[in-house]
Amino acid sequence: MELILWWMPLAFAAAAAAAVATAVIVYRRRRDRAPAGRPVGHAERLTGLPGYRAALLRYRALLALLGGAAVLVLLAGVTLASRPAAPGIVYPQMSNRDIVLCLDVSGSMIDYDVELVGVFAELVEDFEGERVSLVVFNASAVTYFPLTSDYGYIGEQLARITEQFESGNIAYFDGTFFGEGSSLIGDGLAACSLRFDTPDKDRSRSIILATDNLVVGESIYSLPQAGELATELGIRVYGINPGDSEAREYLAVLAAEFETVVTDTGGAYYALGDPGAIGSIVERIAAEQATLTRAAPQVVLSDRPGLFVGIAFLGLSGLFALAIRTRR
Repeated sequence: MELILWWMPLAFAAAAAAAVATAVIVYRRRRDRAPAGRPVGHAERLTGLPGYRAALLRYRALLALLGGAAVLVLLAGVTLASRPAAPGIVYPQMSNRDIVLCLDVSGSMIDYDVELVGVFAELVEDFEGERVSLVVFNASAVTYFPLTSDYGYIGEQLARITEQFESGNIAYFDGTFFGEGSSLIGDGLAACSLRFDTPDKDRSRSIILATDNLVVGESIYSLPQAGELATELGIRVYGINPGDSEAREYLAVLAAEFETVVTDTGGAYYALGDPGAIGSIVERIAAEQATLTRAAPQVVLSDRPGLFVGIAFLGLSGLFALAIRTRR
C-alpha cells in the first residue's frame, strides 16, 4: 500500500501545527485579559463527593473517546485525500493489426502531402489499439516513426511533419535521396513492406500507400514487383492517389497500374478526393483478423480506499453517538 499524493499528510501536519500554535496563542491572550474569578468556599466538599467524582470520570472518559473518534475521522480523511493505492500488474489488450503509412515525398507530391498527412491523421483517430508507423520515401525510404500504439506520440509526429511541410523545412527529406532518380514508387512500397518488425507472428499487416505513381529514374523494384512482394509477405496495400485524373492520359494510365497493383494484394484503391476513402479503409482493415492479443505486462497503481472509508464511517458514527451522549 502506498499513497499517490504522498505530500498530503505533510501538508496536513504543517496545517495542524499552525492551527495548534494559533489556538495556544489566542487562548493565552484571552486568559491574560479575562477578569479574575470569585473564590468559592468549601468547594472541596462538592468535589469530594463520590457521585461527583464518578460523574467527572465518566465525562472525562467521554471527552477522551470523543477526541479519539475525531482524530480517527481526521486521519482517515487525510489518508483518503492522499489516495491510498496498491500496485498491480495488468495486461493491456492490443489489436493484432500493424499498419504502415507509406508517403511519397517527391517533388510531384509537394502540393498534396499536407492533405495526405491530414487523411492519415483522420485514419489514426478511428483506430483502436493498432500499431501504426510512418515511412516517407523518394529515391529511398526513411522510417519517420516506427510501429507503435502510442497514439499521443503518433499525433505529435503527424503534426510535426505537417508543420515541416507547411513551413518549407526539408528535414523530412533527410535520407530519401539515396538512389538513381526520384519518386521510385516500387522501391518505396518494397521498403514499406519490410518495415514490419514481427514477420513470424500471426498479425494483420496493411500498407496505406499515398503516391501519384509518377516515377522518375531507375528503381530496383517496379510497382508490380513490389506489389508481388507485399502479397508474398501477407500484406494488403490500400492506395490513395492524389494524381488520379482523366485530364491527362498518362496520369490515367499510371492510376490504372496503381489500382491494379493494390487490388491484387487484396487491398483497395482510392482517389484523394474520394469522400468515402477514410471510412472504407478503416472498415476494411478492421475486418482483418479482429482478435485481440495480450500486450506486455504493465505495473499500475490502483486506488484502494475501501479500508479507510470503513474507518472513517466507524469514526464518524462514534463521533455522533459520543457527542449526543456528552450533551446529556
